[in-house]
Amino acid sequence: MIHLKIHLKTEYGLAVYLSGNSKYLGLWNPKQAIRMNWTENDIWEVEVAYHEMEYKYFISQYESVQTVLWESGPNRVTTKHTVDIWNYRKVCFQCLNPSNYEIYISGSPESLGKFKKRIRMKNKEGISKYTCFLDITDSQIQYQYHFLTKNEFSSSVYKLNFESECNQYYLLILESYYKDALLVYSDGLSKVKQMIFQLNKNICYGYVPQSKEEYRALKKFNLKTIVEFCNSQEKSLLEQQLQKDDCLHMIINLYHFKKENFTQRLLQLIQVFIQKYKFIYICNNSLSHLRKYLQVYEKLSKCK
Repeated sequence: MIHLKIHLKTEYGLAVYLSGNSKYLGLWNPKQAIRMNWTENDIWEVEVAYHEMEYKYFISQYESVQTVLWESGPNRVTTKHTVDIWNYRKVCFQCLNPSNYEIYISGSPESLGKFKKRIRMKNKEGISKYTCFLDITDSQIQYQYHFLTKNEFSSSVYKLNFESECNQYYLLILESYYKDALLVYSDGLSKVKQMIFQLNKNICYGYVPQSKEEYRALKKFNLKTIVEFCNSQEKSLLEQQLQKDDCLHMIINLYHFKKENFTQRLLQLIQVFIQKYKFIYICNNSLSHLRKYLQVYEKLSKCK
């Protein structure tokens, strides 16, 4: 037998029902669902025959099913005793990690540290994992990976949406499971030099694209304007302007910016590009240097 529990305080005359995809659970027919048993502290529980099941809870009248209020979000799955929370789901974050980097995760919900602390993911057989409970009614859940090689890198900030597709840049559809948890899987962390990081709604950044495949990857994310920063005494201010696979690639030499007004000129330059192109990809083969430039830009732009 499988023992299921859920904590939920209902109004007098209402009850919690269990419905699912098997004959034991009524084949998703609310009239054939199982009414759960109320116990102290508003715990509803029931035992069902052992089987691999997909299920959800709903609220209806105690005496007979009439008006049905389903819980939100994707279906649940389990094959073992489970204590559930109404409108919450267990979510397993996984990322491919064949190099066994030390990987952390942070995010906006409390269970992901509210972006104030990072949680180390467990690594096993080349995959890093972290499992937590998330409120599926929260449409603003964001998360980010941080990993250590010889240097420290952070991924883009991704948005998680349980009900529908996310925007064109971060499409994460929760339609598969890992054991009894919804699965969020990423494989891009294994290719550090192909990662795209996001600074804000107008700027993404990363390494300098080298191959046709990398230009096409940028184009796929609508990053058609590429601004490469370099720092060389021998090159002119705007060294060259290239057209590659429908992408405009400009190389800007920061060496010629006067030191006394370097930060102000950097701010003006980036603002000009944003005004003209709306969305730009800034790149350099040293992410540590690039992040320093962008940190200066962020501080100045916030003061404006």
